[in-house]
Amino acid sequence: MMHPYSTIEYGESLRHIGEPIHVPEWGTTVLKRACGMGHHDAIGTYPIAVLQPDCDLAAGLDRLARMGLVSVVLVLENVLRPELRELERTFDVARPFKRHYLFDRAASAAYSSQHHHYEVRRAVRKVRVERFDLTARLGEWTSLYQLLVARRGLAGTFHAFPDRHHEVLARLDGVVAVGAFVEGRLVSCHLWVCHDGHAMSHLAASDEAGYASGAAYAVNDASIELLTQCRILNFGGAAGADDDDEDGLVRFKRGFSNATAPSYLCGKVLAAASYAELSRQAGVTATAAYFPAYRRPAPR
Repeated sequence: MMHPYSTIEYGESLRHIGEPIHVPEWGTTVLKRACGMGHHDAIGTYPIAVLQPDCDLAAGLDRLARMGLVSVVLVLENVLRPELRELERTFDVARPFKRHYLFDRAASAAYSSQHHHYEVRRAVRKVRVERFDLTARLGEWTSLYQLLVARRGLAGTFHAFPDRHHEVLARLDGVVAVGAFVEGRLVSCHLWVCHDGHAMSHLAASDEAGYASGAAYAVNDASIELLTQCRILNFGGAAGADDDDEDGLVRFKRGFSNATAPSYLCGKVLAAASYAELSRQAGVTATAAYFPAYRRPAPR
């Protein structure tokens, strides 16, 4: 059975990022994006791409090259990926990316942050937390997420997910919603994508009442208790492209973790001449560490 992130249905929910393309040799879907000068490249699905462990990496790259794509870049999770030596052998870039914070039931019985335990105890006196049917409360969830988009200034980025994305999540196998409620109203929610004993943090959001009550602490603690079918819960890493140990979101995720693991960034140049020209047009060298070089963000 395919991981939910690998399905074409999930890819269709990300059309605001790019056109979904199924890569049968990898057993997954990538997103085709315009990258300038009439060219296109590909990126893996949000927040991670999931490739079959025994997939034919070279054949998948060959398919994308024959489609005329300039490059492909994927972010892979530490468990849900092929062997690292195969990635290093096949891709031009295969390097550790952001650190992910995990709760691994095989590593420890509990997370150890006393601060987080205190915040959980405080929150559970103010909210009721439970797993719920996302379909039944889809409007409440999307309203909650739109508040996050406004608060974080995410409009215009691919994190400003359209309604279709949330609608697909509500019917996608493996998606689990854990929420906190005040007087029957959803004030905080965490969406997880579960598959084969592994849970990946997908999206989380709270409103003002949720922030005031510390509801997200109770939601994450309850997620660990409720997702008993999953040995690993991956809370993800820092926002942006780099690790930042002092970032508030990192401290929040780290407090619920008892293990860490790297994610991996894998990239391949599929059309060298076009890649070099796009990089030149962007004012960067084609050998820049950022991949793909021509998409390197402008300095602030």
